[in-house]
Amino acid sequence: MAQRPVRVVRRGADVNRDPVIVGVGRVKAGRYPDRTEAELAIEAITAALDDADVPKARIEGLFTTPDLRSSIGLQLNLLCEYMRIVPKIAAEVNCGAIAPGLAIRFACNEIKLGNIEVAVCYGAEREASTGWFQKLGWDEGADILEPTAQQLYGSPAGVWAYALSAQRYMHETGATEEDFARAAVRNRESASTNPFAAFQRPITVEDVLRSPKLCSPLKLLDAPVSLDGAAAVVICAEEFAASLDRKPIRIAGLGQYHDDSLLVPTDDCSKPISRFVSAERAAGLALEEAGIPLADVDVAELYAPFSAHELMIPEDIGWFERGEMAHALKTGQTSLGGTIPINTDGGVLSRGHPWAVTAFYETIAIVQQLRGEMGPNQVERARAGLVHCEAGMLNDSLVMVLRDG
Repeated sequence: MAQRPVRVVRRGADVNRDPVIVGVGRVKAGRYPDRTEAELAIEAITAALDDADVPKARIEGLFTTPDLRSSIGLQLNLLCEYMRIVPKIAAEVNCGAIAPGLAIRFACNEIKLGNIEVAVCYGAEREASTGWFQKLGWDEGADILEPTAQQLYGSPAGVWAYALSAQRYMHETGATEEDFARAAVRNRESASTNPFAAFQRPITVEDVLRSPKLCSPLKLLDAPVSLDGAAAVVICAEEFAASLDRKPIRIAGLGQYHDDSLLVPTDDCSKPISRFVSAERAAGLALEEAGIPLADVDVAELYAPFSAHELMIPEDIGWFERGEMAHALKTGQTSLGGTIPINTDGGVLSRGHPWAVTAFYETIAIVQQLRGEMGPNQVERARAGLVHCEAGMLNDSLVMVLRDG
């Protein structure tokens, strides 16, 4: 019987295994009650493979995030059957909304080790159509919370924790609800020209302030909406990318930091809830690995779950001093043409926020910026971009620095 040929992965100093992104694909965040997670996933993956001009037979690594359907991590097995692909490595990564970033990180590690050349990272979920968020049980204690201090009182939805954080930030810096509203308006302005954004109708500061209150000071238009979605990226070794026509975007730096808490601190009363050391440390590690200063970052996608945190996270990462973001929003410093354009695709508030897919959407936005493909939302001469994602209440952050070549 003839033996199958063994593909030998060349090792040595002459082999460039730096990971690069060569393809992206996604569906518009929205509601898809008549489609399955696998159907959405295949649409996003097919678009990403077409974008990269890579045949599905070259997929050696397949990394995904939870599809929220209790498939115990086997949804990607179904996908392999549907697509007739035989990856060498396949895994589901579940760690809250940081999962897409971790999936990309694990794919990069396998490529750097020389175990694979081409990987697809994807997420597909129907959070809205399945009513997943409502099933968490708003009036019940959450097992995920620390049992003695928090479980008896905290809703698993987490809005209360972010509201406490926003209230404290207002007390410490003098920021107002109007300042938070400006962040929501800025995101909607960007989303209005993004065909893949869920919410494109313009809003005003007054619209945000008049919207129903969720948990003071946060209101409906300060918050993301539970939605369905799917997105995928094709990552490969730089040596493999040299054979493609698609311009590669280098994953130049990855950093992650997790502090010793989940939502709010339980160790003592000295730890702040209005600034996040994980975002600061993760960004520092990513920039160090990328070998560039923060000032060289041209555009950023930040995982800010509520409008208030659109003010906090840029300060934590280091673009602005404490309390300066309110003025930065008023003067357009984080809008197109500003000092550091943020969430140019609309962010979680307007692009949409299926949480297990969100960081893939963010990554795609930065890749398109560095390719010069963002149309009216394009940042001029963008060469380096930053992607931030989180889990907990910004207690666990992962930051990627992407570069054009």
